[in-house]
Amino acid sequence: MPRKKKEDPPPPGAPLWMCTYGDMVTLVLTFFILMFAFSTVDKQKYVQIVNSLKGAMGGNVGVLNQGTSVNPTGTMVSVAPPTYNQVMKQLQKILEKEMNREKVEIRGDGKEIIVSFKEKLFFLIGSADILTEALPLLGEVGEVIRDQGLVIRVEGHSCDIPIRTSRFPSNWELSATRAVNVGKYLIETKGVNPANVAIGAYSEYRPMVPNTSKENQARNRRVDIVITNASLEKNSVTNDGKVDENG
Repeated sequence: MPRKKKEDPPPPGAPLWMCTYGDMVTLVLTFFILMFAFSTVDKQKYVQIVNSLKGAMGGNVGVLNQGTSVNPTGTMVSVAPPTYNQVMKQLQKILEKEMNREKVEIRGDGKEIIVSFKEKLFFLIGSADILTEALPLLGEVGEVIRDQGLVIRVEGHSCDIPIRTSRFPSNWELSATRAVNVGKYLIETKGVNPANVAIGAYSEYRPMVPNTSKENQARNRRVDIVITNASLEKNSVTNDGKVDENG
C-alpha cells in the first residue's frame, strides 16, 4: 500500500487574524481602563481620548454629553448643574482683589450671575484690544466657565460719549468688538465650548448708572459675562451678588 503523505506543518506564529483581533481587544481594554480611572471625566480630556481612539475603533465612539459623568464602575450618570453658591464663591475668590479695587463687579438676581469687567481693567479708552495684564484674570474666569460647562453671554457696553473713528464709527461697533474679543479669547485660548457662548452689544443703551458724571460713565464702560440660568441650579443669591450661606 502507498504510504500516506505527511501533512505540512502549520507556519510558525499565530494566525494573521489573531493579530487584528488582539489589537482590537487591547484598544478596547485601554479605553475601559481610562474610563475606570476617573470618577469624573474632564470633558475636554475625554474628547481628546475619544478622538485618538476613533480611527482605531471604526469611528463609533460615544462622547459624554454636558450634564453626564462616569463613575468608578464605568457607568454614565447624570450630574446636577453647579449651584449659584458654588459658582459665585469660585468667582468671588478669583476676583476678590479686583473687586476691592472697583475694577470688577459681580451681581446675581436669582436667575443669572453677571461679572462686569470695567474698561480701565481690560481696555484702553477707544480700543477693543484686551490689555495683556488682564488676560490672566480673564483666563481664570474662563477656566471656571469651561470646567463647569457654563452657558454664557458676553455683552459689550459703553457710556454716552460718542466715538467716531475709522475702526469704530459708533459705540455700537466698539461695544460689539470688545465683546467678540473677550468671547474669542475664552474659546480659543481657554477652551470654552463655543456652543455655550453668545455675543451681545448694547452701546450706551443699557447703563448700570446714569451717565451724569465721569465716574458713572467709567462704570458704564464695561464688558459683562452673563452666566445664564440654563447652566445653573437655582439657589439663593442676594441682589448685590453675595452668596446667601443659608441657601
